[in-house]
Amino acid sequence: MAMIDQVADRVAVMNLGQIVETGTRNQVLRDPQHAYTRRLLSAVPIPDPTRKRPPVLPREGAVGSPIRPVGETILRHTLHEIAPGHWVAGKAA
Repeated sequence: MAMIDQVADRVAVMNLGQIVETGTRNQVLRDPQHAYTRRLLSAVPIPDPTRKRPPVLPREGAVGSPIRPVGETILRHTLHEIAPGHWVAGKAA
């Protein structure tokens, strides 16, 4: 995440092969709106041994599986723009 923060202008977060949040570096890393993005960022270790890392956020809902039976339709996420250039799956506009 530190590398992304240093080199990226825009960031896209994917979960099970689908984009769940996209936007500028500051929008996604400083103000995450999707539950998966928040969990992902809460799991980043703090590189200072004197500081205690807050607990990883709990999962919200069922965890999906990347394995699907042949012929099963994949439900695609619909992205909604919540701020100029900041798109999130599942949020109503």
